[in-house]
Order: sequence, then C-alpha cells, then structure tokens
Amino acid sequence: MTTEGIDNPAAYWGELWTSGRRYTRLSAPETALLSQYAGPGRERLALDIGCGDGALTRHLAGLGYQATGLDCTPAAPALTERSTGPVRYHCADIEAQQPPPLPQRAHALITTRLVYAFIKDKPAFLSRIRGLLAPGGLFWVVTPMARSLPPNHASIGITGEDEELLTSPWAMVRATDVGILRCYALRDGGGDDAGKETRGH
Repeated sequence: MTTEGIDNPAAYWGELWTSGRRYTRLSAPETALLSQYAGPGRERLALDIGCGDGALTRHLAGLGYQATGLDCTPAAPALTERSTGPVRYHCADIEAQQPPPLPQRAHALITTRLVYAFIKDKPAFLSRIRGLLAPGGLFWVVTPMARSLPPNHASIGITGEDEELLTSPWAMVRATDVGILRCYALRDGGGDDAGKETRGH
C-alpha cells in the first residue's frame, strides 16, 4: 500500500469511504490517555481534523468540549449524518491554500487521528495548528510509526524524521504507544509537564 501521489485527497478518501473502507476503531486506552492530558472540556473549543466517522469528535463532545469535526471529503461518514447538539461537522481541507474559517488561537484542544502521515506539507500544517491553538492548548496526534508496520504499509505511518518535526517545537511532549499506534500529547508551556517522554501502554 502506498499513499504517494494523492493529488486529490477529497476524491481519494471519498472513494475509500464510499467503498465501505473503515479504519482502526477508537480504543478505550486511547480515550483514557486523551482524558488524562486534555481534562474536562468545560465548554471550551475542540477541533478534530480528519474526523472520518466522527467517533473521536463525539468523544470530545462527551468530555464537555464544543467539538467541531473537519474532513476533506463529503463522503466521510460523519459528514453524511445529520448532527445536532454540541457536535458540528464541516467539509474542508486543512491544507487548502485558503484555509477554513476557524477561530484563531481559540481551541483548547486540537486532535488528529490517523491523519498526520498523509499531510503533504507538514511544516505548514504544524504552523497552522499553532495558529489555531489557544495559549496552553493541547495538540493530540495519533499515528502509526512506519517502522512498526509491514514494508508494504509503511507509508501510512510516520518516520523518525517526521516524528522529530512533529515534536521538536513543543515544550511538553508525551508519547505513549498503544498497540501499533503512538499517541502524542503536545503542549507549549513549562513547569512540571515540560520535557519529552515516550512510554508503552
């Protein structure tokens, strides 16, 4: 499996969703870790990038966040369902030249699950994320590591170089392995949470 040359992400992912493709389900260990680092929402803003079936977006709402799910294809299951209450879904590409109109420096929590490996311009993406996070906000990334995958699936994971790019700008970095997935809790700020740590789970 290769993901190189995805010139039209909306069409590529839309075809997969429409064909019935589904991806690794949100797990209890993941949600427990996320709750540990993110804490209660208290009506603060949360953004789930690449929301797919909406499971993570709904979980954020369950934690008390005003949750918005973003996906580049209208075929994503979350966008094909009618949503009411604290969860909102929008069809938009976070990498588009004209980014979606999102509140700047306002989100207490931004999540992206099984997405980061597919981002074409990772430095630009990370810069955009930092512009959307509120001061002290949490960036939560869940992704496989390429080295943990069979060679023919390595492109859906991130490399060591990708990991360094992802983690180096943040004051707090916590990485926890949950099966083949690595969960990153990334935040600016010092204190007891500062520094980097990787552990298994």
